[in-house]
Amino acid sequence: MIADPLRPALFLVALVAVLAMGPVAPEAGNILLLTAGGLAILLLRSVDLELIARPIVWMPLAGLLLLAIAYGFGSGSISGLIGIGYFAPMLAIAPLLALNRGDNTVAPATIAVLSLCGVAGAAAVAVGEFVASGTFRAGGTVANPIHFADVALTVGFVATLGVVFVKGPWRYMFLAGPLLASVAVLFSGTRGAVVALVVMVTVAVLLTIFMRLVAARIVGIAALASVAVVGVAIIAGVGQTSGVQRVATDINDVMRTGLPNDASTELRLRMYQGGLGAFMASPLVGHGPFNYAVVASSYSDVPFETPHLHNDLADFASSGGVMGLLAYFLFLLAPVVEAVSAPASATRGGLIVIAASLSAGYFVMGLTNAMFGILNVTVCFAAVALVISVLSRRTATSIVQPTRAKAVR
Repeated sequence: MIADPLRPALFLVALVAVLAMGPVAPEAGNILLLTAGGLAILLLRSVDLELIARPIVWMPLAGLLLLAIAYGFGSGSISGLIGIGYFAPMLAIAPLLALNRGDNTVAPATIAVLSLCGVAGAAAVAVGEFVASGTFRAGGTVANPIHFADVALTVGFVATLGVVFVKGPWRYMFLAGPLLASVAVLFSGTRGAVVALVVMVTVAVLLTIFMRLVAARIVGIAALASVAVVGVAIIAGVGQTSGVQRVATDINDVMRTGLPNDASTELRLRMYQGGLGAFMASPLVGHGPFNYAVVASSYSDVPFETPHLHNDLADFASSGGVMGLLAYFLFLLAPVVEAVSAPASATRGGLIVIAASLSAGYFVMGLTNAMFGILNVTVCFAAVALVISVLSRRTATSIVQPTRAKAVR
């Protein structure tokens, strides 16, 4: 009886920590999420063991097991297992999910509203920093500008869950999530997040059309609205933001020489070359979680000193070999598999679209910077997995009662 009131409160704390606080106060959000996950373990019951059958639980656990084996053998010492700690937030998914069962389920509208608040805060921070100092890379007062953009973009797309689960005219306000995320991304000057934004929107649109979730006229209206938004953005000076300028420079370099020629890209290419060499030297289990970057440097034409290789594929391949790559894709695809395996409902299609968009975004962002293993963005992904898992077993609900039973076409 004492534990029952704690479950919904603790679950709500976890959501607030990542969705509302994560984009603007990531350190505090990380601590709250991990604390909530630790306390949730103490509230586990025997009936919660059935959650292991859920893809959102067994896939990350299987990935962690593969990494434990690879890191143990790759580092040649039992101490390699300590490297699993980089992915500790993934262990919080199951116990936190167990909190949200029975009468304790959180309303989807709450999740969407928290996300909208969080990404609005990120946009405000980005604009505020630019206005105050004219900085080329906004987000530095919150976190590394890259991680700031990654988290803002992720939370912005989580907000679109409101379009799927909230009925009535209020649902469309949640489309502001990606728009606000765009502000944070463009002012941060993070090229990977800019590309990920385009990819995530493209994946969402194509899947929506392919799955026939909306009528053709709605697609047409949305296309016209998108053109109008882009037009307004151009007039407002979006082309002067660091994100657009840096991507435009890269495109120009590629057209002239075949590759971007800035120092950041040059260093990344050396890291990728070294990562490939390290992987080929130990393709099955890699070199462990602590020494792989040093090994990769030895295979580069020009040595470098970095804590990781700024690429998830390179990091997992060189640290864990093939087993590491399998773990990576188990992590990455868990939300998608969870959504696809959800019982048929009016909201299942929309949930699949959002889950696929988020996983695609993490993959693209992970091509130019480490995502899994970096606390801020790993915690954020764990929250994404948690949200998708909660909503995949729930029928549509709303804060505004639907005016008609059939879907809007």
